[in-house]
Amino acid sequence: MHYLLDTYNLVHAAAGMGGAAGDMTVRKLCQFIAAATTRMKVTLVMDGRAKPDEPSINEFPDIALVYSGTGVKADTVIAQMVELAKSRKKLTVVSNDREVVLHARRNYASAISCEMFLKELTHYNPRAAAEGLPAKKVSGTSTRGESEHWLEEFGLKGIPEEKPRAKAADAQIEGLDIEDLLGPSGGI
Repeated sequence: MHYLLDTYNLVHAAAGMGGAAGDMTVRKLCQFIAAATTRMKVTLVMDGRAKPDEPSINEFPDIALVYSGTGVKADTVIAQMVELAKSRKKLTVVSNDREVVLHARRNYASAISCEMFLKELTHYNPRAAAEGLPAKKVSGTSTRGESEHWLEEFGLKGIPEEKPRAKAADAQIEGLDIEDLLGPSGGI
């Protein structure tokens, strides 16, 4: 699936959502996309020319950044991209602009809201995340050395370890044998 993002529309919508997306910028959006657990083909379409605080074209090589240029709206560029797409059914336009969405759908492309795209993008799916990692990263047990390293890393070194609990037959509660409390185990 190839996503065409009405980028400034999405950044504005993100501010209204709050949470992890509340202070969204174009750079943060690119970081979210680059860190996504599933690979996405994404084109960010923006009005005008590149701003100094926005990422360069080379900073995120898997994300296409398209600027509309002076006097041309991003909506117009998105419409042209939809019309020129060879496989419109594999194209999803992300915008809350009604005209942009209707144009995409009239041309057999999919369209979703900015909020829906952001939810998909920021939703953590542990199963998908685990499937994307090598098996040795998500299975097995740690060695004593690894455990000690992480205990030290998190400042938990020196905390007394919990002793294993005794089995019920061996348990003593203030001098009483468990059979004194529950009765002989051979009955019933």
